[in-house]
Amino acid sequence: MLKKIFALSSLILAFAACSNADLENVSNAIAQSQNSSAATIKSETVKDFNIENAILEAYNLQRGVDSVFYYYTKVDLNDDYVPEYFVYAYGPMLSGSGGASALILSNNYKEISRFTLVQTPITISKHKTKNWKDIIMRVSGGGATPSTVVMKFDGETYPSNPSLQQPLGPNDYIDGTKIFTEDMSLTRGLKIE
Repeated sequence: MLKKIFALSSLILAFAACSNADLENVSNAIAQSQNSSAATIKSETVKDFNIENAILEAYNLQRGVDSVFYYYTKVDLNDDYVPEYFVYAYGPMLSGSGGASALILSNNYKEISRFTLVQTPITISKHKTKNWKDIIMRVSGGGATPSTVVMKFDGETYPSNPSLQQPLGPNDYIDGTKIFTEDMSLTRGLKIE
């Protein structure tokens, strides 16, 4: 308790020593960081039977037989005000040292895209290709050279394998919203049972 009071006192003294211009700069920096790539969308916490069926069908798995965990979030990828479902699925049949699997489903659970070798978190870019937002993914593990790549919509779907995409350069700017930021070592996600 004494440490908290000391820390709070130090913070108050630091702000008291700041000029109005300093405080305005701090406020602007906070606002910019909130509007930058630090934004996140939390995963849903309620199981969705239709998403579970889509996962099982896409990967030819059986409910109650194959061990499958998943996270999903709703994100509007094509700015039509109707969110798609972005699903991250993993388990012995869906994962390896290079990553796990993912799906993008329409709002009526039809498959739009399927991904392999998926690492989290994923960034949904503000930039679009063919009216759909670009998806920024990391590549690592499985012998791949670690990199960050852009998955661009081709008019029908996104590429399925991020390790086959051209890596971003060191000066390429990434701006967008992060999804699947949960610490997956602490929570296993939703289980298909």
